[in-house]
Amino acid sequence: MHTIMKQSFILVVNGIKVQRPVFVLGAPHSGVPVIARALSRAPGFHVGAGSSGVLNAVYAVARRPSLALEKVSGTASLLREAYAEAWQLTPLTCPKCPGPYASVPANAASAPCEHSGDVRRYGDASPDLLYCASALHAAFPDALFVQIIRDGRDVVADMMEDERSLAWLKPSFMKLEHEFPNHFFGLEEESDLERFTDGSTAAKCAMRWRGAVRMSARLRQEIGTDQLLTLRYEDVHGGEVATAERLREFTGARVPAGELLTDGSWGVGSWKERLSRRDHGDVHEEARNELSRLGYL
Repeated sequence: MHTIMKQSFILVVNGIKVQRPVFVLGAPHSGVPVIARALSRAPGFHVGAGSSGVLNAVYAVARRPSLALEKVSGTASLLREAYAEAWQLTPLTCPKCPGPYASVPANAASAPCEHSGDVRRYGDASPDLLYCASALHAAFPDALFVQIIRDGRDVVADMMEDERSLAWLKPSFMKLEHEFPNHFFGLEEESDLERFTDGSTAAKCAMRWRGAVRMSARLRQEIGTDQLLTLRYEDVHGGEVATAERLREFTGARVPAGELLTDGSWGVGSWKERLSRRDHGDVHEEARNELSRLGYL
C-alpha cells in the first residue's frame, strides 16, 4: 500500500519513505538501459522502467511541454501518483518474483512481496523520461538525475533500425497542438515543423537527438551538480570501473562495474558503417552545432 501526504509531498511505497529517487535520462539509444541495469544491481535499489502509468504521464508532458510549466502542481501530483503505483513490489510486479503469469492467491497478489523489505532506494529509467525531467524535479525535489549523452550519429543509426523510435515519426503520432519549442521532436519554433515533415528519416532522427541534448543542456542550468550527473556513453564504454565509481559517489549506490558492460552489438563510431553518405549529410545539416559543441566533430 502507498500513502501520499500532499502537504509535505511524502511518498511511502512498500512501507518505505521514498527519498532521493534516481532517474536516468537520455535521448533514445543513448545508453540509458546500461546505467539503469547497473543501478538496479546495487544493494537496496529498485529501478523500474516502462510502467504504463509512468509512460502515460511522461508522454502527456513530452507532447505538451506547457503542462510542466503552467500546471506544475498538477503535473507533479500526476507523476507522484504514477510512481506510487509503479514502485509497488508485489508477487506479480517484483522482478525477482515469478511474475504476472504466476499462480498467486488473490489475497496475496496486491500485498508487498518477500523482496520488498530489501528495497531502500527507488529509481526509474523509463523511455523518454528526459522530456519531463523538470516536472520530476518538482515532484521529487530531492531526486538525483543521471543523464547520459551519446554521439548523435550513432544514436541516429540505432533509431533508424528501431521500429519503436520510427513510430514516433508517423504523422498520426505528431499531434503537436502548436506548442513550440517541442524538444521531443526537436522543434524550436514553428518554422522547424516544415523541415521535420519534409525531411528524411535520418534528418528527423537527428532533430529528435538535437532536441534531447538541448533539453539536457537546459537541465544542467536548472539543476545543480549536486543533483545532476552527466555521463558520456563513450566514456562508459571501456571505462566501466571509473563510471561505477562516479555513480557510487553521486548516488551512494555500490554499482557493480561489470553491469556497465554494453552488449557490444554496435560500438562507438559504428555510424561510419551504418549511415549512408546522404544520411550522414542530413544528420550533419540538422545537428552539426550540437555535435560540435559536445566534441563529436
